[in-house]
Amino acid sequence: MADLSQIASSTRDSIGRYFSLVSALPSAVLVAWTVLLVGSGAWTGTPDIAAALRAFTEIGIGGAAGLVLASIAVGVVLHPMQFAFVQFLEGYWGASPVARQARFLRIAAHWRRVHGLRAEATSIGIRIDDLKARQSAATGVEYQQLMAEIAELRSAQRELVRLTSTYPDTLDAFMPTRLGNVLRHYEWTVGEGYGIAAIYAVPYLARVSGSGDMEYVNDQRSQLDLSVRMTVVSFLASAFAVLFLARHGLWLLIVLVPYAASYLSYRGAVVAAAEYGRALGVLVTLNRFALYQRLELNRPQDTAAERLQNADLTHFLRHGDTTGLSLSYRPQAEPPAGGTTA
Repeated sequence: MADLSQIASSTRDSIGRYFSLVSALPSAVLVAWTVLLVGSGAWTGTPDIAAALRAFTEIGIGGAAGLVLASIAVGVVLHPMQFAFVQFLEGYWGASPVARQARFLRIAAHWRRVHGLRAEATSIGIRIDDLKARQSAATGVEYQQLMAEIAELRSAQRELVRLTSTYPDTLDAFMPTRLGNVLRHYEWTVGEGYGIAAIYAVPYLARVSGSGDMEYVNDQRSQLDLSVRMTVVSFLASAFAVLFLARHGLWLLIVLVPYAASYLSYRGAVVAAAEYGRALGVLVTLNRFALYQRLELNRPQDTAAERLQNADLTHFLRHGDTTGLSLSYRPQAEPPAGGTTA
C-alpha cells in the first residue's frame, strides 16, 4: 500500500538539486570519514590522529578529485536505495519470524508508553477540574496558590499531549519506530476532515497545485530524506569505525562520534517527518478545489457534501473504478448565442 514515504516521489522539481542535497553531501561525509580511518593507520597498527589529518592536508589536487569522484560514486550507489532506507526506519522489516517478533515487541513498547502518557494527561485534566472547583470558593492567598498549581498542571498536560499527538489513535495502526508512527499518523489524518485520503490524492494534487505549494512540500520532503540518509550514512560510519578500532582499546570510543550523529539525524528525521506531514495537510487544504475543478466535478456546497463526494472520489483514485459510484460532473458551459463551438 502507498504511504507518506513514497506519495511525493513524483513531485520533485529538480532531480539534480535533490541528488546534490540528499545523496552527494552524506556520501562526502562517509568518504571523508573512511579516509580518516585509513589514514590513521588503524587497520595495520596503532591509530595516529596526526597521520589521519595529513591524509587530508597532503592529499593534493589529484587526491581531492578522487575524493569528489568517490563521493559521487557512493551517492549514485545509495540513491536508488533511499526509499528502502525510509521504509526500514519506518519499521518495515520483512516477514521473517525474527522480524515479526521484533516488530511486535517494538509496537508493544510504543503502545505502552503512549497509552501511559495519555492516561496521565487525562488524570491531570481531572485534577485540574477539581482544583478549579475549589478555586471558585477560594479567596486571597489560597486562590493564588490554586491558580499557580492549575497553570503548572496545564503546562505538564500540554507537554504530554505534544509527546503523543503524532502517534496513531489505535493499536492496530502503530508502527515499531518513532518515525514510522509519525508518518502513519499523518497518513491516516491528512485530508480526514474533508473525507479525502492524502495517500491517494497527493499524486493528483501535485499536478494541479501551484509551484509555491509544491516547492514547500518538496523542501520538507528533501529535509526528511536528508535526515534519513545522514542516519544511515552515520550508522555505516560507526560500523567502519568498529572494524578499524575494535583492536585498539579506548580508541573504540571514537565510534561514539558517528553513532551520536546517527542518533541526532534520526531525531531530526522524526521532526522532518512531522513537518512533511503538515506540508501535505496544507497542500490538500489549499488545492483540493483545484483538483475538483480539474476533474470537472461539482463544487461541494458545504463540508458535509464534500465528505460524501470525497468518499466516492477516494475510492475512484484508489481503485480506478467508478462502478457503483455517484460523482456529479459540472454542466458543460453553453456557447454564446449565435456563436459556434471550437
